[in-house]
Amino acid sequence: MALFPGRPFVVGRADDCNLTIPSQRVSRKHAEMVWGEDKWPSLKDLGSQNGTLVNGKRTKGEHRLEHGDEIEFGPFLCTFRSQAQARKEREAEAASDGGGGMMPDVTQPMLADAMAGRLDQINLTELLQTLEFNAKTGTLEVFGSDGDGMVVVQNGKPTYGECEGEEGPEAIYKLIHFKNGQFSFKGEVAEEEVNITMPMGSLLMEAARRVDEG
Repeated sequence: MALFPGRPFVVGRADDCNLTIPSQRVSRKHAEMVWGEDKWPSLKDLGSQNGTLVNGKRTKGEHRLEHGDEIEFGPFLCTFRSQAQARKEREAEAASDGGGGMMPDVTQPMLADAMAGRLDQINLTELLQTLEFNAKTGTLEVFGSDGDGMVVVQNGKPTYGECEGEEGPEAIYKLIHFKNGQFSFKGEVAEEEVNITMPMGSLLMEAARRVDEG
């Protein structure tokens, strides 16, 4: 999710937000990120009920974002990264490893396609709905006392699932029951194999039906 000069980036529960998070802990228009006069983005809470936290502290007024800042919107944890700074870090790492390859020069700051949290703060149904609505591509990993599993989504569509010996849709149905543990989402496809062809909505409806009957 990139930030561009002159384009406010709004996070909230409403469908017309740039990043929609369907959680009751997130206000309809929760926070906004804009470019400042110093050509660097700042974050402003829009009067949300639960506030917006940066590095664990509630923001007041406009907060100038720094590379690596961790931002909390309700149950979601995101990391702000400047692509220019990330490029410098990769170049430094490549140089230390003896590599000579130069990375492309990208200057727009971006909100990284990564988030993490606890299952006692958000249920997996809400999380999967968020990935679908925002057409995300990457891998959701779940781990904890209830078990381990993962779901791969591409453009918001589930393509692969595995959980405690189950694969495909059955893995999703099992994951939905998890109440304890943690999750992390990264914008990398961990498995190219396809074992799910059902739409996300159909999977979640079937999972809800099984929960009601169980």
